[in-house]
Amino acid sequence: MLASQYIWSWSSLLVIFVLYPLAAWLALRLSPARQKSWIFAVVNLLGAYGLCVATGIGVMLKSTHGLDHRLALTKVVGACFLAYLAFVLVNYCLLRLTKAKQWGPAALCFPIAALILIRYVPWVQNSFQAPLRAVSIPYVSTLLLGLSYLTFRLCHLVQEVRDDAVEMPTLPDYLSFSFFVPTLSLGPINPYSTFIASYRNPNRERTPVNRSLLRIVVGLTKFIVLSTLLNQYTYAGLLLDGHVHAKIDLPIAIFSYTLYLYCNFSGFCDMVVGISGLIGIEVMENFNAPFSARNLQDFWARWHISLSSWLRDMVFTPLVKILVAKFGPNSTNNAIAFAICGVFIVIGVWHGVGVNFALFGLAQGVGVASVHYYTIFIKKRLGKKSYIAYGENVYIRALGRGTTFVYFSLSLFLFANSWENTQKIFSSFR
Repeated sequence: MLASQYIWSWSSLLVIFVLYPLAAWLALRLSPARQKSWIFAVVNLLGAYGLCVATGIGVMLKSTHGLDHRLALTKVVGACFLAYLAFVLVNYCLLRLTKAKQWGPAALCFPIAALILIRYVPWVQNSFQAPLRAVSIPYVSTLLLGLSYLTFRLCHLVQEVRDDAVEMPTLPDYLSFSFFVPTLSLGPINPYSTFIASYRNPNRERTPVNRSLLRIVVGLTKFIVLSTLLNQYTYAGLLLDGHVHAKIDLPIAIFSYTLYLYCNFSGFCDMVVGISGLIGIEVMENFNAPFSARNLQDFWARWHISLSSWLRDMVFTPLVKILVAKFGPNSTNNAIAFAICGVFIVIGVWHGVGVNFALFGLAQGVGVASVHYYTIFIKKRLGKKSYIAYGENVYIRALGRGTTFVYFSLSLFLFANSWENTQKIFSSFR
């Protein structure tokens, strides 16, 4: 899901860049110590509601419908916010019981089950999403994407509590974490341990104001300027315009879409990190020079890092342990490859409903699993010293980076295009 699909308006920008940061900074710096946690929680709740309202205003301004439609949208905004709040409070009650064996899985399974029901089960989709779709389809996408990120954050918190990585959060801390405005709609999936550490012990050396402001400027440049320019040469901007095209336009669209996706999403994450840093809250990085990756395995350690880390901790590692326990230590390498493919299919399906998303995930899984087997082979073939020299070879690195970029870009064709759009694209070439 792209950040550009979020419904931006001047009202939402005002909430995100001015009103919320100012209110949050004042709450953390000027509130009495005993009331600070509750005041910060209220600021985040009001900020989340304000963001929903601001997004609704963006829909209204773009809407050609009448007053009745706009009133209906206003009701939807309030209903959705209350549903989010109820969802979080129920999960908090389950979390408080997570130490009890009979309740332990409930806090972990409840948010995931709710997300699956709302996004993928037809009769639940019809009953839950129909009122939303009646007022705005883009608004549905925005709210459901926010629910996905919220679900992943809450599940990871359950795991941290069960592993004694963090202490049981108080209700105000839980609400502040759940509704933390910068990460509310599009991530990153910031761990509670990172959030609470910087919240309780702010460290300006880790979130300096000048660097935070620079990240916002860089993010805005990527998100508004670069991604807008690149979007003109993507599949939608270049090939789906109804005109006849030369075949050379296809590789242009393939590689432009990859760069557009990076500028769009990483630009938004830069802004999130910068805004959070102004407040004094640290947020994990979501990108780390992904196009310098030497293979696909390295690439996914640098791209959408918060999602990769979440799936590693919550799905990959437990699945590998289960498979190795069942089939024995000799099956470890095959268990790892199987788990890799499973995790990436989950990544694909999480991004959208459709066979093309599942195929995108499978393509990534097969690619990373191939790197896994190739690494095992080349280590055995070369030996330790020669393998290190092989990895440091300038030409091997360049070849690996180029191959990784091309493979990822080609597989993104599945991510970007439905079957219908695929037919339109290939029928447009002369």
